[in-house]
Amino acid sequence: MKTEVDYNLVKMIKEAGFDYIEMRLMLVAALSDEAFEKLVRTLQVYALPCDVCCALFPKTVRVTGMEADDKNIKAYLEAAFSRANILGAKKVVFGSAPARALDKNTTEEQGYKQLTDMIHAIMLPLCEKYDVTVVIEPLRRDACNFINTLTDGMKLVRMVNAKRIGLLADSLHMLTNEENANQILDYQDSLKHVHIADARRGLPEDGYSEPVQDIIRNLKKINYNNTISFESKNGRGIESMIKALNLLKKQFN
Repeated sequence: MKTEVDYNLVKMIKEAGFDYIEMRLMLVAALSDEAFEKLVRTLQVYALPCDVCCALFPKTVRVTGMEADDKNIKAYLEAAFSRANILGAKKVVFGSAPARALDKNTTEEQGYKQLTDMIHAIMLPLCEKYDVTVVIEPLRRDACNFINTLTDGMKLVRMVNAKRIGLLADSLHMLTNEENANQILDYQDSLKHVHIADARRGLPEDGYSEPVQDIIRNLKKINYNNTISFESKNGRGIESMIKALNLLKKQFN
């Protein structure tokens, strides 16, 4: 786990012309007060909003299985959402494979119920308090054994049935799982955030593979007008970042 903010990357994101930065919330939550204040000041100086935070839970805050502890979850979310709110984040991504992966004694249905109960009892009141929406991120099967497809993610969204809980589509996970890009059309009403990367987390700067192009094509079909972040490698640095950003914006303009 990263323990320090990469300020060189923050600077490149600003200079490349991105509209916002997506910070890792478990890193932000772990910063000392002094280090957090430095991050807040830096983003203010750069006039770089932090609209979204990813990586919600660290592996030490289990949310499924016998190790899940409501008191621990609540204390962590209180601190993390408080800092997300100070940064101005309106959305938080719930991927967190090590925190949510099912152990051998927890069935899939038990996992869904455990998450649904936790979200209702703990997460939603804090979402209201700190004005954030949590988006469920399905993860590729080789990264996590629970909530892998958009259909899986929608099952949890529907079980919770709350306006503060939405769905995220990540092109890399969809590509790796060989998911049908038309699910973007099926679940458009709940889709609140998108991660873009190509195979092996490549930064798409010269074009897209066919599966990723299909996803973008369907986002355009539904007139998607919400946040999109690159969750990828940085290519050759700022030059690649500028090319990738311009390529993506060209798809929607």
